[in-house]
Amino acid sequence: MTAYYRKLCFLIAGVYASFFCFQNLAIADSYSKPLAGIGIEDKLDFHIGKNVFQKLWVPSPSSTTASDGLGPLFNTRSCNNCHINNGRGHAPEENVSGVSVPSFLIRLGKSYPASYTPPKNIYPHIGDEHYGHQFQGQSSPGIQPEGDYYLTYDTHIETLKDNTKVELRSPNLHWHTLNYGNFEKSTRFTMLTSPALIGMGLLGNIPAKDIIAKADPDDSNNDGISGRVSWIKNGDNILVGRFGYKASMPTVSAQNQSAFNTDLGLSTPLNPSPYGDCTEFQRDCLESPTGNSPHLDNLEVDKQQTRLVDLFVSLSSPPAMRNLSNKTFLEGKRFFDDGGCASCHTPKMKTGSSSEFSILNNRTFYPFTDMLLHDMGPALASGFPSFSASPAEWRTAPLWGIGLSKKVSGRVSFLHDGRAQTIEEAILWHGGEANQSKEFYKNLNKEQREKLIYFLESL
Repeated sequence: MTAYYRKLCFLIAGVYASFFCFQNLAIADSYSKPLAGIGIEDKLDFHIGKNVFQKLWVPSPSSTTASDGLGPLFNTRSCNNCHINNGRGHAPEENVSGVSVPSFLIRLGKSYPASYTPPKNIYPHIGDEHYGHQFQGQSSPGIQPEGDYYLTYDTHIETLKDNTKVELRSPNLHWHTLNYGNFEKSTRFTMLTSPALIGMGLLGNIPAKDIIAKADPDDSNNDGISGRVSWIKNGDNILVGRFGYKASMPTVSAQNQSAFNTDLGLSTPLNPSPYGDCTEFQRDCLESPTGNSPHLDNLEVDKQQTRLVDLFVSLSSPPAMRNLSNKTFLEGKRFFDDGGCASCHTPKMKTGSSSEFSILNNRTFYPFTDMLLHDMGPALASGFPSFSASPAEWRTAPLWGIGLSKKVSGRVSFLHDGRAQTIEEAILWHGGEANQSKEFYKNLNKEQREKLIYFLESL
């Protein structure tokens, strides 16, 4: 081969490599694009909010007051460390330090006997007196982190009708180090991976009456599905919970500010304590420097930064469904419908007409969730109740964009604690109200199951 043709081949190869590189980058950015039709000013703020979302915070005192205040106790240094490219997190591998995986969290709460009458406060099940609401394995210099942990996994085999064997794993939590004494005897633990943040503004603007109308807490139609609204007390008001695995947050801003305060230890307008989740037993934490600054509303994340992150999260668009005219997609959809999956994973929703952002008004969209709490059975139960959700109840997870999860985040796991490593495993963990749908899936043959998974991966 002449030098000319070799050069030409390398040039062509470079063009193809660049094409695939940009294609992969475009896929990785699938969860971080603004809604179509967004205005110029909102689009500018969207990208500024994305920068705040990706910003690495540092402990106080620092040479800059724009990014200091991290901690004193925290789980991660940026929002993007948990929600990589706005995507979902994953669980630690077996016997790996849990604090090395910032997208995996441990919430703390109480599990009281049925005969116990807790104190007359609103939500008595939340938190531990020594370790607070969430376990934080990282800390500012001079402050002890709360400790370290690791997971092991039990496995069992689920056998499908055609004798296909699927191995399922469930996590066991082990404490390696506890730096602030023992937990209270009544403290229990719920393990969570960070969820994807796409379409949050759309979900936040579904009229409350539409969510309430879908509820059937007493299963009055006898279909085995009894979805409940998650009710959240906010001062003198009772709001519909929408966000989080237990639908424990009523708005995008409440969800974001809770994460800033608990995951990063930063003060916000709704959570003004610069000490995050520090407890009275963690004196060094409570006496450490803070990043509260007069020019930032005497906060670390001021109103402007909060607004920008809220806008970025609210206006992040879910990716469009793919393969809609493909025969396999249509056949997979039929299995989805026949299996009763749409009873909870409601395909279509519509926003109201009074959103803070006009782009969100009167939009029809396809999240595949009813926004309600459902009993998923004892195998998936959390360690304690959360607000109005019982241990076995979880908000129906939206399915949009699920097939792009691995390409967005690099690696992926499903369900609240990341135990499922594939969509099939996630289906086979369904119990409680979803048990009939699981059994339907188990009775499909291999080709039918692949068509259903193809449909789900195209959403």
